Amino acid sequence: MPSKFLRALVAMAIVSLPSTAFAAAPRNLLANPGFESPLPGHEWMPAAWDTSDTGMSTVFFGRDTLLRRGGQYGVSIANTSTVFPRGNNWSQTLLVGREAWDKTATFSVWSFSAGQEGRAYVLLQAYSDTVTKLARIWDVPRDEALRRVGVAPINDPVQNFGWKRLLFEGGEAGWVRREVRVYVPSGTNVIFVRCGLFGTGQVAFDDASLTLEPAGPAPAVAVGQNLLIDPGFEQRALEWEWAAPPFEGSLVELDTTVAHTGRASMLCSGMEHAPVAVRAGMCQPIPGRLLAGKRVRLSGWFRGDSIEAECYAQIGWVGESESDRSSASQSFHGTFDWSRAYVDVDIPADVKIVWAWLQFSAPAHGRVWIDDASLEVLGVVEPTVAEPAAGKPGTPASRRR
Repeated sequence: MPSKFLRALVAMAIVSLPSTAFAAAPRNLLANPGFESPLPGHEWMPAAWDTSDTGMSTVFFGRDTLLRRGGQYGVSIANTSTVFPRGNNWSQTLLVGREAWDKTATFSVWSFSAGQEGRAYVLLQAYSDTVTKLARIWDVPRDEALRRVGVAPINDPVQNFGWKRLLFEGGEAGWVRREVRVYVPSGTNVIFVRCGLFGTGQVAFDDASLTLEPAGPAPAVAVGQNLLIDPGFEQRALEWEWAAPPFEGSLVELDTTVAHTGRASMLCSGMEHAPVAVRAGMCQPIPGRLLAGKRVRLSGWFRGDSIEAECYAQIGWVGESESDRSSASQSFHGTFDWSRAYVDVDIPADVKIVWAWLQFSAPAHGRVWIDDASLEVLGVVEPTVAEPAAGKPGTPASRRR
C-alpha cells in the first residue's frame, strides 16, 4: 500500500494539472461520420449523406468495404470524363444556430487516392440559407421550400458567410488526413461539408469530423500585407477557386510555359461555348472579420491572346443583410502583353466574407493568362464628422487613411 505521503503527492500533482488536461474533446457534429450506417431502403447509400449526382454515366459514387480506413465502409468517387468541368462530391448539411456563432468550425476527413488524375478536395461552407433550413425541417426538396415561401429562384435570399476549400493532387496515395477551418459569423444557420473530385480518377473518403471551438479575436492585418495564399500560383494554385463554367470544352489550367514572374500562371481557354453569361478566372475568399472597415486594393496581371472579353479585377463581399461588389478595375481585351489591373474599395464594417476576383466574362473566344495577384490593406475607413449645416449638428461621413 502506498504511504499517505505518496498519495498526497499524487493528489497534489493531479490538482496542479491545467484544466485543459481534463477538457473533453470537441464533439463530432456529423451524423454517420464513418459511413457505417446504411440509408434505410437504399442499396448502397450511407445515411445522412448526399451526392452531387446529375445522372451522368461517367461519374460513379460508391460505398464499399474495399476502400475504407476504419470500420467496415468508406465512400468513393470515380470519374472518367473531363468534357464538362464539374466538382462531384459527397456532402452533409447541418442546421445550426447561435451556439455556432463566433466559433471556428473544423472539418476533417481522411482521403485515399486511387489513380486520381484530377484535383480532389474538401470544402467547408457557412451560409445564411433559410430556404435550405426550412426544406430540411419540412423534409421537402429545396425548390419546393422556395415555392412554399413564395420566393422566385432569382430572388433566393441565400448568402455565403464562410468558405474554405482545400484542393489536393494524388495519383496513388494512401490514407491522408485533410482539414479545413472556417470562422462562423453571426447569422449563419446552415453549414455544408463536402468532399469531392474535379477531373478524372478515383478518390475515397472515410472517418469525417466536424467540430466547433471558440474562435478568439481576429488576427491583425498589417498595411501592405498580401492576404492571398500562393498569389503567383507557384504552389499549383491549390488554395484558389478555379472558376471554369460547367460547359463543354471550358478549361482553367496551370501553365508552366508562360508567366509574368516565377514559373507559372493560370490559363483560361475554351470558353466560347458557354450558353449563358458567367464569370471565369480565379478567385479566393477572405474571412470578412480580417477586412471589416478597411480600405483594400486588389491587383493582378493579365495577358490576352485574341480574347473577346474584358479582363479585370473586382472585389465582392457579403454583409449582414446583403451582398455587393466593387466597380471593375480598368480592363483589357484582344491581344495584349502582361498588364496590371487593380481596384480599391472600402469594405463595410458588417462584412462576413470578401471575394477577390481576377476574371473575365464568358462566353468568349481567345485565351487569358493570370498571374501575380495581391489583396492588401491600404488603411482604415474611419467615421468622422462632416461640416455641419447652419444650426444643425454634424452628420456622419467617412475619412480614409
